Amino acid sequence: MNRRRKFLLASVLALQNSSFIYPSCQKCFSRIILVSKRSNCPKCGCTGESGNANYRYKLSLKVAESNKLFVITVFGSCLDTFFGLTATGLHRYIQDPNKIPETLDNDTTQNLLTKAVETCFVGQSFIFGVTNFESHSGQGADASNFLQQCSDHKRKARALVACQIVLPDP
Repeated sequence: MNRRRKFLLASVLALQNSSFIYPSCQKCFSRIILVSKRSNCPKCGCTGESGNANYRYKLSLKVAESNKLFVITVFGSCLDTFFGLTATGLHRYIQDPNKIPETLDNDTTQNLLTKAVETCFVGQSFIFGVTNFESHSGQGADASNFLQQCSDHKRKARALVACQIVLPDP
């Protein structure tokens, strides 16, 4: 998956949702359906045991760049360093109460995780490697034209996909 990307330096204003991981297909990375002890990918048809499902990060953020608003969804292992473990590891840790010294209910665990993610990301600036810029601005558009066209449409926040997120070098 060697896609071209544009880089966007933006500040995180808010989380778009509190769901940070999803069960993913090992072949196409789409969300899989877990039923009983089986998993099924509606996109490519791959099947397997639900206990062996891999999980993937999906972090949706509302960000600002100058006076432009974007909703950027960051996918994949580029978030491992921010969370401190893989998405599959985080899922297993949350699901296994024996690994948590004082067991918390699912709602409390999810609320604590959401608060931790907000603390880590909201108010911070990041460089996002955006991969779907061409769908907004045409083939080969330069970065300034890309940002201008993404934000001009009725002043709504435009949806972008990122496969990379890094802290800017101070």
